[in-house]
This record gives sequence, C-alpha cells and structure tokens, in this order.
Amino acid sequence: MEFTPIGIFRCDAKYAYDVPRQGILAGENVGRVELAPGMNFEAALDAIEGFSRIWLIFAFDRNEGRWRPKVQPPRHIDHKVGVFATRSPYRPNPIGLSCVELLEVKGRVLVVKGHDMLDGTPILDVKPYLPYADSFPDAAPGWTAANSGRECVVTVEPQVQERLDWLAERGFACIGEFIREQLGEDPLDGRRHRLDGAGREDARALLAYRTWRIGFQVIGNRVHATSLHSGYSEDELAEDSEDRYGDKALHREFRKHFRE
Repeated sequence: MEFTPIGIFRCDAKYAYDVPRQGILAGENVGRVELAPGMNFEAALDAIEGFSRIWLIFAFDRNEGRWRPKVQPPRHIDHKVGVFATRSPYRPNPIGLSCVELLEVKGRVLVVKGHDMLDGTPILDVKPYLPYADSFPDAAPGWTAANSGRECVVTVEPQVQERLDWLAERGFACIGEFIREQLGEDPLDGRRHRLDGAGREDARALLAYRTWRIGFQVIGNRVHATSLHSGYSEDELAEDSEDRYGDKALHREFRKHFRE
C-alpha cells in the first residue's frame, strides 16, 4: 500500500525546534496547505469553509526509517514510554495528525493557524473536525497527567518585546512563541532546552534559538526574558563570511538598528 501526498504545507518553520510540541501551543502560528493542481481538489474542498477546525494528516518525511520503540517525552515524566503512547515523530509508519484552525479557503489553498508542522511537510489527507465526535473532555490523559516539571510564568521585558516585534515585521514571528514555550517549564533544564551555560552580564542563562540568543533570569516561579541578541560575532557577520543559514543580512540589519 502506498500513499501519494495530496499537497504540501508551507510556513516559516524550517527546523524541528521551530514548532511546538502540540499545535494548540502555537498561538498565532499561520501556515498554508497548498493542494496539488490537476486533481480537481477545488471540488473536494466544497463546503469545508463551514468548519472552524480541520484535521491535517501528514507525513514525518524527515524521520522516515528512524522509528524507536520507546521515546523520552519532552516533559511531564523523566523516563521513556512506548512510542504508541506518545505523539513522537519516530514511528514505524511516519504519519502525524494536527488539528488546526481554518482561517480561509483560497482555491486549492487552505490558510490555517495553530499548526505543528515544518515547511515542506507532505499532506496526506484533510478531514473536518467534528466537536460531537472528536471531543472527549473526560478522557483519561495517561502519563501526561503527571507533572514532574517546574511550571513557570514567563514575562518578556519591554526592550525584548520591541525586538520581537521588529523581527515579526520581517517575517520572523516564531521566536516569541518559542521563548514562552521553552521557558514555561523547567527553564534551566539543559536536557530539554538548548542552553548556553555562560550568560551575559544581564542574564543568568542563555536560551539558544537558531542563531539568536535569549537572556533570562529565574526568580522563584517566574522567568524574565531580559535580552535578545544575535548569536553571531562581528567576524562571523563580515560581508565575505559563509552564510550557512541564510540569515546574516537580517542579523546585520538587526545589530545596526539596535546599535549592538
């Protein structure tokens, strides 16, 4: 049995750490399902605009052939469980599903919000979310009911929010959600977060996001994001330097604007 993708997903998320554990944690994360041409999919979408939420069935195309019988959940517990008891991408059949908010239908394109997929993800099917059939509020949550982590309230300092807004205006909005997602539980746990041990003077620790660095302080159960700066050195931002991630022009503009 073989499946042919019906389309592809487009969004700003390029790397695994760009997406949340679950789509509901993605906030304003907007993406597009671009269905393939020549298949009469416009007709197949008839009446779908009446649903506020839809299911997207997709392929974990970056994980094919890498399944694991037991995996370590990113939070709640500190030991491995069976992969079938999780939503891990490391599955024998690399298939995922995401319940997203449907914002708009444009021909063969579905504009959605609250996703947990990477750019270029193959879409296998689209189904409507039916509240009477798909919602079970009293269902047992299994091991996710345990909470071994330390829940924290995350606040963003005004100067950091200014920088986040500046980046969002240039198509780099996902970093704000990343900060709140990563620092909301066990912010100093290096097993769960990509941390730099040596922080700047205005922060006790640094959280790494791609080529950006977020300074933060932990006071009780509150985490304060206190700084946001480029992770490149001046030499690394030289005009003739290698641009592996294709983002050095943005970093140069950022440092010039904020006079770093």
